[in-house]
Amino acid sequence: MGIFKTNWWVMVMGFVLTLQFSSFVRAEDGKGREILEQTNKIYGGKDQQSKLTFLIKEAGGEERKLVMRRAWKNYNGEKGLDSKVMIFQEYPPETNGSSFMGWFYRPGSGKKNDAWLYIPLLKKIEQLPDTSNRDESFQDSDIKPSDMMVRAIELDNHQFLREETISNKVYLVIESTPKQKDPNYPYSKVQSWISKDQNLKEKLDYYDLDGNLFKRQLISWKKVKNAFVWEKVVTSNMINHNVTTLNISDIKVDTGLGDSYFSERTMKMASKK
Repeated sequence: MGIFKTNWWVMVMGFVLTLQFSSFVRAEDGKGREILEQTNKIYGGKDQQSKLTFLIKEAGGEERKLVMRRAWKNYNGEKGLDSKVMIFQEYPPETNGSSFMGWFYRPGSGKKNDAWLYIPLLKKIEQLPDTSNRDESFQDSDIKPSDMMVRAIELDNHQFLREETISNKVYLVIESTPKQKDPNYPYSKVQSWISKDQNLKEKLDYYDLDGNLFKRQLISWKKVKNAFVWEKVVTSNMINHNVTTLNISDIKVDTGLGDSYFSERTMKMASKK
C-alpha cells in the first residue's frame, strides 16, 4: 500500500477520533434517546495526547501494524470550531515523519472542515479536500469512520430494548436504526450496550443492510484525571473473522495545548525527531 493511501487513513482517523467526544448533540424525547444523550456527554477532556497502535489480524493469520501519535483539542463551538487534531505517523518505517492536521467545524457553522497532509519525502504540505462523507475502510481492516464516530442522534430512531447483565455488570441495550437511507452509512441497525453505572458504550453490534450481524466492537475505557477515554477497541468481522485491535496508550488529558500547536510548523516537527 502506497504512502498516500496510508496517510489517507491518517486523515480519516483524525476525523473520527476527533468526534469521539463531540458535545454537539440534539437529543429528542424517549428513553433510548435520553440514555444516548447522557452517554455522548461523557467528559473526554479539554485536550488529549496519546499513542495509537493498530493491529490488524486476518483469519488466515497474517498481521499488520500501524503506530501514530495523536493530539486533540476541544473548542466547544468557539468560532464554529468543534475541535482540532494533529497526528504523527511512526510505523511502518516508510511512513515515519508523515503528519496530518485537521480543523473540524460543527454542523450549522457554515464552514467546511480543513485538513492538511505533510509527507517528508516530498517536503511539502498539501491541503486536502473535505472528506466528511467518506467511509473507507482502514488498511483493508474492518474499521470504518462510521464505526468509531459519535453519530448524530437525530439521524436515527432509538429504541430501549432491555437491561442485560453480563459478568455481574448491568447494561442498557439500545437499538438505533437510520431514519433515511444513506449511501455512506452501510448499516441497517446498531445495537449498543451501555453500562448502567457509568453511561459508557462498551459493546456495539453492527448489522448489514440485509439484517445480518456483520461486525462486533468491544470498547475498554480508562479514567484519566476527570476524563473517560478509550484504552482499547477491538472490532471483529463476524463473517470473515478478521480482527482489528486499536490500543491507546501514553494518554495525557488537559495538558493545556494552545492554538499555536496546531500549525504547519508543528506538522514538520516529527520528521526532525
